Amino acid sequence: MRIKTIIGLLILISIVSCKNETEKANTVIKGDFPGLAGKRLFLDELEIHNVIQLDSVVLGKKGEFRFDLNLSVAGFYLLRNGAGMQILLLLEKGENVGLKAKGNPFTDGYEVSGSPGSKLLKGFEGFMDGQKQRVDSLAMVYNEASGTPGFYPLKLKLDSIYGGIVLDQKRYVGDFVAEHPTSLASLFVLNSKLGNTVVLDEEQDFGLFKALDSALMLKYPENKHAIDHHKRVLEIKARIYDKFMADEKLSPGNSAPGLVMKDTTGELFSLRNFKGQTVLLYFWAGWNAKSRLDNRKLVPMYEQLKKKGVEIFGVSLDENEHIWKGAIRLDELPWVQGSDLMGFNSPANIKFNLNSKLPMYYIIDAKGKIVDKDKDLDAILKKLDDFLGN
Repeated sequence: MRIKTIIGLLILISIVSCKNETEKANTVIKGDFPGLAGKRLFLDELEIHNVIQLDSVVLGKKGEFRFDLNLSVAGFYLLRNGAGMQILLLLEKGENVGLKAKGNPFTDGYEVSGSPGSKLLKGFEGFMDGQKQRVDSLAMVYNEASGTPGFYPLKLKLDSIYGGIVLDQKRYVGDFVAEHPTSLASLFVLNSKLGNTVVLDEEQDFGLFKALDSALMLKYPENKHAIDHHKRVLEIKARIYDKFMADEKLSPGNSAPGLVMKDTTGELFSLRNFKGQTVLLYFWAGWNAKSRLDNRKLVPMYEQLKKKGVEIFGVSLDENEHIWKGAIRLDELPWVQGSDLMGFNSPANIKFNLNSKLPMYYIIDAKGKIVDKDKDLDAILKKLDDFLGN
């Protein structure tokens, strides 16, 4: 009996010992932030859709601190103070991360060692600081000049400069991902924004999303961040395929989808009303600047088009009736107008594969067949001339 008891105790000790060994920290974050001596520092984990606070410490008299973690997979973490200022870290299992600052790391900068991913993110942070300064300088000029004579030409110039800044960021992101295809840091950089501006388009830049997905799934097949990106890539791929199939149905020679809208008097008006005529089907919106510019180009051409047997059907993707009708009145549009006032939720957005982009033109022949389509007014007018034999 005693022997059995001793054996049982030995097994229990062994289990407890193994458990303690399993729970032992395998990743350490330590450093010196003299400017935060005596202050509390928080450590959070960035999950896919939320942030979880893991721990907090009060820094020593010289600003020294230490966090011990037991990581199973790589992930993103935040060191932050009580005011919400933060440092982003990318931690891997087994890393011994060192952070040093001469004063306050959130305002005076810091150095990081022992964590290649965190070092990459710090470099990206420096690039973004430069981008922010450029944008802030533009905003200052914009605000000072707003409302002054000659503001519009200046605005066009500032918009062009801002476009260049966005393009610089797009190049940076592409180069970063190409140089670090197997780092989760690339995943963070890929999803970065410039203020409220989305730098990459999921569909136009799909190759970049796909390349990163392939590399990360090889290195991190069980990592939650890599898996989430993989699911996103599959969704984008499916969306691209759906739009391709929708576009195939809108190829020249196919029948145009049915389209019924209320005109400005509230009466239902259909594309079928134009049967026997060539129609320039025009999707636009009163709030869309490019559409409004095209309106002014089209108005003086309308009578000439009518003489050639061409009618225009303007379909607005506005939501606000006053904006829609106000634009018609201000631009003096003489052709038939229709709208369901559903904006991009309109069935027309899907039926004609507009992808929420305006303006868009379709040439429909007298039999209701699609002749051609284009988003550029000059290009569609050239195609219309070719179709008419002019």
